[in-house]
Amino acid sequence: MSTIETTPDTWQMSARERTLLVGAIWIVCLVFACGQTIADPDLWGHTLYGMRAHQNHVLAEYADPFSYTVPGAVWINHEWLTEYIFGWLWLHWGSIGLWFWRNALVAIVFACAALAMHRARASVAAIITLLVLNTECLSEFVVFVRPQLATFALFAVTLLVLRRHWDTPGTRVLWILPPLTGLWANLHGGFLSGLGLQAVFFAAWFIRSLRPSNLSEAAAEICEAQRRSPRREAMRIVFLTGASLAATLINPYGFHLHRMLIEHLVPYQPIREWQPLWAAPQAATFYVPFLLTALALPWSRRRNWLDLLVLTVVGYEAVSHIRHVALLSITTLILLPGPLSDSFRVLFKHLSQQMAGDHRRWHRAIAVSAVLLSLLSLQIIAVDSRRGQGIQPWQIAAEVSRDVAGVPMNAVTFLDRSGVEGNLVTTYGWSQYVLWHLYPRVHIAFDGRYRTVYPMSLERDFLLFEMADGTNAASTAILDKYPTDIALLPRDRRAAEDLRHRPGWVQIYADTQAVVFIRDLPRYQSVINSSGRGATSDRKSTDLKETARYKWQRFPAGPHQTPASVQSPKGQSARKVRQGQASHDQNSATISSITNPRVPEVRN
Repeated sequence: MSTIETTPDTWQMSARERTLLVGAIWIVCLVFACGQTIADPDLWGHTLYGMRAHQNHVLAEYADPFSYTVPGAVWINHEWLTEYIFGWLWLHWGSIGLWFWRNALVAIVFACAALAMHRARASVAAIITLLVLNTECLSEFVVFVRPQLATFALFAVTLLVLRRHWDTPGTRVLWILPPLTGLWANLHGGFLSGLGLQAVFFAAWFIRSLRPSNLSEAAAEICEAQRRSPRREAMRIVFLTGASLAATLINPYGFHLHRMLIEHLVPYQPIREWQPLWAAPQAATFYVPFLLTALALPWSRRRNWLDLLVLTVVGYEAVSHIRHVALLSITTLILLPGPLSDSFRVLFKHLSQQMAGDHRRWHRAIAVSAVLLSLLSLQIIAVDSRRGQGIQPWQIAAEVSRDVAGVPMNAVTFLDRSGVEGNLVTTYGWSQYVLWHLYPRVHIAFDGRYRTVYPMSLERDFLLFEMADGTNAASTAILDKYPTDIALLPRDRRAAEDLRHRPGWVQIYADTQAVVFIRDLPRYQSVINSSGRGATSDRKSTDLKETARYKWQRFPAGPHQTPASVQSPKGQSARKVRQGQASHDQNSATISSITNPRVPEVRN
């Protein structure tokens, strides 16, 4: 049966009450999802690349300028347009611009969910369950400002458009898909999921054209009224799917973009978010969309074989890669409002009867309010904690105390003040933070651009280095094959312990988070001597005192508000950046003060 079929609400309430309750649920869940913002480890790089594109008057840089391991390598940047937007927003509006972009994309997801729930005439109980539980799940992903947010929003729009067309064939809204997919291909490589959705719906329409009896009564009436046969409609979808595929070729790299993405996705990837869901223990919220699917479909009279097909395909992707759990969560928001409403009527029939009727409106209001207040209280506690460290809800927070996803603010500030220049190797999650604050004085070995730049052979060398323990010569290829001068590593990594005993390397800095090693070369003697670790000194001397007072700092959390490799904007924008820099420096003065009379002051 079609998901546009209307049935009475589970709790049998007035239209006014329903509007108030659903509106309150929607707003509170949106506020919860957007209430706090944390800097993704790659945010420094995404924003830096966008600013450089603006400064150099190009859409994207085709050759890598940042690494010393593959200098000048071809760079296929599948996120170039998002980064261009990030750069513009940061230069003109700072954190507020990036925060607004994230919230706008999350609002699109919630708007699509609201439209799907309205069309399905979902019960308030089903709406509460879907929105609250999926908000908990999605908050694990949307708390970060990252290009993947564009995929979340456009995936929701694409699924909503395709599902509407399934119920009401011939709708003109389907023509939005080619330009939408073309835009998506320049915002993020996740456009492949959109093409996959269109392929699934094309296959479903092909099956439907072979057996017209598969049409619902409403869809059959529409086709007859428009004088469209299912086969003709299937051909239209074939054309639009082909047009969407062609639109993805309109990008700075042409077909090379698709080839890179396929080569990127097929081989095994060691990054956590690309691991299978079962590879490591996950938070319970990651299993929410699976639970909702299992709860909705078996007891529903409105389940649709197409919905089951889409949920199976997206569910397989979610099980295979942790990052796709977010797409399954969005899929349940769009496809399950009707089926879940049916299931609640069957599973909780007695409770639904008790909560129905005008005389129970206060009971319903109290129940909904309790759920929403508990959700808000969790967010208020987190936001208040950040405010206590000088970070407002509309500012982006960066953690500066832990290993990845924290960033080594104190260590990088030390390197900046020391004036060190050279080739630096650091862990995967810290590289783009280093680029923001130390490039062009420092080049890096490997960073979050991953296989868009670096060959798999270098990736293998880098991963072996991160696990180095001194027993395998191949694990030190990053140090031996390439002209590496500096190593910035998490304190507790095996590679750091190996470097402590490696001849020709000197530890010049350490705190409870990170350590810095440098080659014992003549050009670095002044830094080595000023750090108290000369060539004849004890290289296992005590750690430098860590002076960070708070674990959270405002993005970009370090010595430079604007990267050294990017010119400050002019006019009003420049004033905003300078004002932001002054506020940042004042806040940081008591938070991070790495003092050494022999090293120069921070240069901005």
